[in-house]
Amino acid sequence: MQIKKVFTKIFNKNLKNDKILLFCEKYMIHLDLKDRKILYHLLLDSRQSLKSIGKKVGISKELVSYRIQRLIKNKIINNYYVLVNFDALGYSIIMTHYKFININLIIKEEILNYFINKKNTFYVSLVEGTNDLQVDFLLGEPHEFESLIEEIREKFHQYLVFKSSKFYIRAEFYNYSFLIDPPFKKIDTVVWRWGYPLTLIDDLDFKILLELTNDTRTPTKTIAKNLNTTASTVSNRIKKLEKQKIIAQYTINIDWAKIGYQWFHLQISLRDYNKKNQIVNHLRNNPYLIRRFKFLDFGMDLHFTFLLQNMEQLRNIIEDISTQFPNSINDYVYYSTFKIYKYCMIIPELLKVKNPLNRGQLVC
Repeated sequence: MQIKKVFTKIFNKNLKNDKILLFCEKYMIHLDLKDRKILYHLLLDSRQSLKSIGKKVGISKELVSYRIQRLIKNKIINNYYVLVNFDALGYSIIMTHYKFININLIIKEEILNYFINKKNTFYVSLVEGTNDLQVDFLLGEPHEFESLIEEIREKFHQYLVFKSSKFYIRAEFYNYSFLIDPPFKKIDTVVWRWGYPLTLIDDLDFKILLELTNDTRTPTKTIAKNLNTTASTVSNRIKKLEKQKIIAQYTINIDWAKIGYQWFHLQISLRDYNKKNQIVNHLRNNPYLIRRFKFLDFGMDLHFTFLLQNMEQLRNIIEDISTQFPNSINDYVYYSTFKIYKYCMIIPELLKVKNPLNRGQLVC
């Protein structure tokens, strides 16, 4: 049975914790603490050396290499990639949700392939909750979104109901401290935020980003050879991109379901907005909190993303917030990510602008 079917059956049956563990036992891959530490350090910096990881984990670089290759072979590590600060390069990020209607497997696959193959989609996933499909877009010009929605509606109006769209205006990524025993102090990194000063990069910078997005562990010499330039040039360009915070983080893509975790998203509408920062600081202490997004959305005040083992953990989090902050929450909505089909953290192309204050003007 596939992992997704296992979790579907679990949540549909609403099994207790002990039964969930027994049910999933044969479908999940169990990792020891050293494997979990390797994943933790690769998530924080996937470009660091094997020797550096070995020192932090307490094993040789050869054993680190062996364990990483085993994690790749078991398809726990899918790929190494770089998180890019989209806003600094002139892009807006938009989350959209849809509901399937009159759907069958053939049409569903056609819809998924359509979104997966669109050059300006960087995230496509099936979700469980009030909606069925999430697609995130990178758009360089505001009018592109209108054209895109029109195209989607004309093509799939019989099968898709457009439910919502939200502009990202801030993203905070936290460390994956639940992988470590005991959990480390939580670190937060602002990956992008609305209104970030526009930074112009050239074609070589863009090609270097593409190389790193394909594999962050690609040696500088190999990148230089692929791009027909020198290693020192590539090294200096990478340092510049890091200093400019165009490169936000080197990390890895993990198939979390294979080690017993699933993405859960909690959106909160506040009755007492003055409690917002207190709630955020309280949840930062939760080792399973991975990301916090802020949207241009007046109907929802907070959005948290967790990696959890089951629905009961999310219920406990909601109950904890309600207990700690009584009469502060007006409403909440949650949903889970069922399967991710695309997660490409690179911009579609360079936006050429003349004036950083006017992103719509082309370079002369």
